[in-house]
Parts: sequence; C-alpha cells; structure tokens
Amino acid sequence: MAPPHDAAALQRLATAVIQRRVDLGMNKIDVARAAAVQINTYDKIEAAKSVRPLTYAKVEAVLGWASGSCTDILNGATAATLIEQGEAGTISPLRVEDLAKDVGDAVQDAAISVSDDLTAPQIRALKQRAVEEVMERWKARGIDRN
Repeated sequence: MAPPHDAAALQRLATAVIQRRVDLGMNKIDVARAAAVQINTYDKIEAAKSVRPLTYAKVEAVLGWASGSCTDILNGATAATLIEQGEAGTISPLRVEDLAKDVGDAVQDAAISVSDDLTAPQIRALKQRAVEEVMERWKARGIDRN
C-alpha cells in the first residue's frame, strides 16, 4: 500500500495529472490503457486518492513525466519534471538539487579519501563551499536553480 499523504497533497497531484492528461489530448481510458492499469485504479489518482507507487510510476511514463514526479508533487513540488523527447531518444533533465547534492557528496568523499588531517567541520565547510561555488557559476551562466 502507498504511504499516506494528506488530502491537499493528493489533490495537488490529481490536479497536475488531470491538466497533463488534458494537455496531451487523452481521456482517462487512454491513460489507463497506456499505463496498463485498471481504469478504476487510474481514476483514484484523479479523485485525489492514494495508489501504489508502481501505479504512479506507470502513469508518469504515459504522461511523459520523469520518474518520481508523482512522489515529488505529493511531497510539495508544484509541478512534475517533464521528459524531453530528443532525436537520440529520451532525455531526462537533471534536477538542480540532485546535482548540487551529488557535487557536495563527491567533494566530501574526495576530501575524506585524500586527507587524513581534515576535521569533520573542515570537510563540511569544504563541501558547502563547493556547492556554493557551483551555484554561483550556474547563476552567472543564467541557469535557474529552481
């Protein structure tokens, strides 16, 4: 069973799913069939009721949303991350917060692996400074952090 979410979160997701379905020119049956789920199950999403994570994943694929978008919306995001279709195939855009975390974690791991004399506070400060530097460079290049 899916983890419980409050009514407002489920309604936010329902609204986003309905809007995307309409934008794609699909009806409920089209989405349910393409996602290989029962229409009653799909209808729960649009009725702001919780379903299993696997169901969300199947619907995300049909709507052209990145994996985890339904969960993101349930956890407070205001929109889903769209997957762009390029000539070379599907391109899933990087999320800034994921990349910033990866940069910070990589710096921390590198600092731990190459230095025996850095203290934990020094490593945290180095990690934070590296993330701030990346964010400043993105800002200078006009890359939106949100």
